Amino acid sequence: MELYYADWNLVRDDEYDALDAGGSPIVQDGTPIIVDDSMRPMEPWCTFLRLYSQNLRKNSIYAYARDALEFGRFLDARGVGVLDVCERHLVAFRKLRLGEGVSARSWSRHLVVIRALFTYLYETGQRDSLPWIQVGSRSVVTPRTPRTEMDVRALSHAQWLALRDIGFGGELPSGELDRSYRGQSTVRNVCAVDLALTTGMRLTEWSTLLDAEIPSSDGGASLVLEACAKNARRRRVYIPSSTMKAVDLYRGTERKSLVRKAQNALQRKLPTLAVVSHIDAAAGKITYRHHGLDKREAFAVIPPDVRRLLVRIDEAGSIEPLSLFVGKGGHPPSQRRWHQYFEDANDRLAMFANATPTMPPAVTPHDLRHTFAVVMLRSLQRRAAQFEQS
Repeated sequence: MELYYADWNLVRDDEYDALDAGGSPIVQDGTPIIVDDSMRPMEPWCTFLRLYSQNLRKNSIYAYARDALEFGRFLDARGVGVLDVCERHLVAFRKLRLGEGVSARSWSRHLVVIRALFTYLYETGQRDSLPWIQVGSRSVVTPRTPRTEMDVRALSHAQWLALRDIGFGGELPSGELDRSYRGQSTVRNVCAVDLALTTGMRLTEWSTLLDAEIPSSDGGASLVLEACAKNARRRRVYIPSSTMKAVDLYRGTERKSLVRKAQNALQRKLPTLAVVSHIDAAAGKITYRHHGLDKREAFAVIPPDVRRLLVRIDEAGSIEPLSLFVGKGGHPPSQRRWHQYFEDANDRLAMFANATPTMPPAVTPHDLRHTFAVVMLRSLQRRAAQFEQS
């Protein structure tokens, strides 16, 4: 069993469009498709995933599809069809996954998919019953979830400076430049973690920012998040003036250099990119052409996958990505790549363990959001105390 995702761009070209026959396809872009060794779609997996993914966000689709694949491979290895599953198979799958070190949270996500799968099979008449017995409110797919204390990992000021300056910035603990450091795009990466810490944005939010969303300013700035926010909940984010200086420094140095070096790669990819024809900064909207369609949208509602493709072409023919953070080839680094940058920074800090503050086992992008929240809470508590005293 293998997992793929539908991509209609692969059957589009300049002379022929498989969708010209009219109407939208039943299988939408990004729909998970599970196939057998002969590349034939496997039912009822494909229909279930197609229906189930219609109301999910992209990241959730990927996560649940991988969980479905894990369960499907488990059954396939034992010669058990999904219509023949009984409770002992679910118990065996639980034992296997927990034995492999899967966290309680990840197992709970597995159960969401399993419950949805068999409920679908039961309600569509493909199974006569559900493969579990429920006693009271408990069953193998609805266990009691142990309560644990929330683990809020926040960095101290000294830990933050070590992460930014030594881990990402390539400095020595003494503050001098480490001439043996071979890291790339240090200005970009320092700018990114500065932005993450001082705004409290999630990785999905700050890594997909558009350059046009953050106007150059001597003071602070603000922007609206929506499509890239968790559950698409609209909110406004403030960027302090100190972080704006880091953004402008990156724009004027590494970003310009990376865009210049990426021209050949961007030129080759141009037919697949979304070309911007107009940016209305005052209205916070852009007009672009993608897949032969002209669109005018507010910055906030542009989804992450389209943001990665947005470019503009100047009068000289130079192509510039609209993404704030640019990597090799002109595309923004993926979330996986950002996690790798954090791993590299953690490894570098470990080299200077005796000369730096004691660090958490591994700092993650989300730890910076936690740090922002803790600092904000302490600030509000101080203000509340001052208000009470006055």
